[in-house]
Amino acid sequence: MKQIYGMKGFIVIFLAVVFSFGLPTAGVAKDNILRIAFDAGDTKSMDPGRSFGTQDMALQDMIFNGLLRYKPGDISVIEPDLAERWETSKDGMALTFYLRKGVMSHPFKGYPNGVELTAEDIVFNLKKNQDPKLSTYSSSYKNFEAEIIDKYTVKIKLKSRMVQPELFFTDYRGGFVVPKKAFETIGATRFKTRPVGTGPFKVHKYTPGQKVELKAHEKYFRGKPKLDGVEVWFMPDVSSREFALRKGEVDVIEGVREQPWIDKMRKVAIVEVFGPGEINHLNFNITRKPFDNLKVRRALLYATSRDEIRTFIGPDASGPMCAIIPPWMKGGLSCDDVAKKGLLYEFNIEKAKKLLAEAGYPNGFEIEQTITERASYRRATENIQAQWKRIGVNVKLNVVDHPTYHTKIRQDVNPYVMYICMRPNADIFLSWFFHSDSIVVTGKRPVTNFSHYTGIDDLIEKARMETDPAKQEELWRQAQYKLLDEAINYPLYVLRFVFARNKKIDWGFEQKSVLALYTQINEQTRLK
Repeated sequence: MKQIYGMKGFIVIFLAVVFSFGLPTAGVAKDNILRIAFDAGDTKSMDPGRSFGTQDMALQDMIFNGLLRYKPGDISVIEPDLAERWETSKDGMALTFYLRKGVMSHPFKGYPNGVELTAEDIVFNLKKNQDPKLSTYSSSYKNFEAEIIDKYTVKIKLKSRMVQPELFFTDYRGGFVVPKKAFETIGATRFKTRPVGTGPFKVHKYTPGQKVELKAHEKYFRGKPKLDGVEVWFMPDVSSREFALRKGEVDVIEGVREQPWIDKMRKVAIVEVFGPGEINHLNFNITRKPFDNLKVRRALLYATSRDEIRTFIGPDASGPMCAIIPPWMKGGLSCDDVAKKGLLYEFNIEKAKKLLAEAGYPNGFEIEQTITERASYRRATENIQAQWKRIGVNVKLNVVDHPTYHTKIRQDVNPYVMYICMRPNADIFLSWFFHSDSIVVTGKRPVTNFSHYTGIDDLIEKARMETDPAKQEELWRQAQYKLLDEAINYPLYVLRFVFARNKKIDWGFEQKSVLALYTQINEQTRLK
């Protein structure tokens, strides 16, 4: 009996320790490896030209650099990165970048010491970004051409005026610089899983469906990282991530962007909630029946309660959003702005049913939809599925892993697409999602125009050329009002980033706002 009582006592004490987050973390910090687990089954591509998911963006953020960068943890500041300085011409039609000397890439086959980054690499990277076969973002880089001034100086010329051209050369998606010799040596296909960059961490080993092991880049130009390495784990099941964190098998996990999960985990871990977050929005394919009918699209908007979805997600994880350009961004719209135009589509079941009947669907209809396993997408989609059922619209959901979802939607398989993202300015938002060049599959430079919409090309292009800031912003607002009036796009809410971690991590900077979609890890990050 004494032995049994002793074991019970041990279990009680152990559980008390676990749930006060005195976790058994031996084995995590002793090897100076930070372990982070993401809500994903695998990486789709570590090549910056082919990045889609949070896990891809996080890996690229650690492996590569841009000519410029957003200050770690604070996207309100842009500072030099691979460039030690840059200049914009008086007419705004050229950017000149002066590169740091002695920046070395990670080692790769035939180059055990890596290669030095020069102007030739910048020109190569621009051409790679302009090739639709090598970059998802080719449409965004068609307006640039590069000229080598000398080994460490490159001039980027604009063919036509555009908004904030420097943003295309920051440490974000296509702005990450790929070393020419490494890409040509490794090859485009293999580079997706064995990339070589100049960043603080280099790829050591990739185990498909399990993890990517990164090691410190000893020759990193900002100094050798304080961590010996980072392990990026793929764990689509949230219970597995929670268990791994509680056991001390990982240091930080991607959380569920919902209030109940945040409240639960705050009892046992440090929960990081930060912005600016990402906009969750619906895009209707207007070439597919019945979504080619405006009354059907409007009916579905009236049948969708933003408040119902946000009530579950909660105030910490989400914020109101009524237009595709957020109100804190130039050219953005607040919910009050949208309401004044009568374009809020406030929840109204009777109105939705009436519109469906007028469109010829008095009993509703059935559709099939592919959706990702990622909780932030799937749960919102399931909520909308339940809401639309009230007006007779039955949605059959086919759940796939997150990388497959991004592949499928770019193959145009869905009648409508849920997408969660943030973009650095209004021009990129509108150009990537609604310009005819960006139509998936059939566009000149396919990106994310899932709607097959062509109605605001003129407004996008006029805004890009407009030199008067006030007139430019007004053109962006007109474009958004038209999208809402024609029920092309329906923003649901802004979704903030949520991660949980143990007490051992010191990021090395304050996490205010990021575009990298995760709690950034760089050469200053350490385990206490």
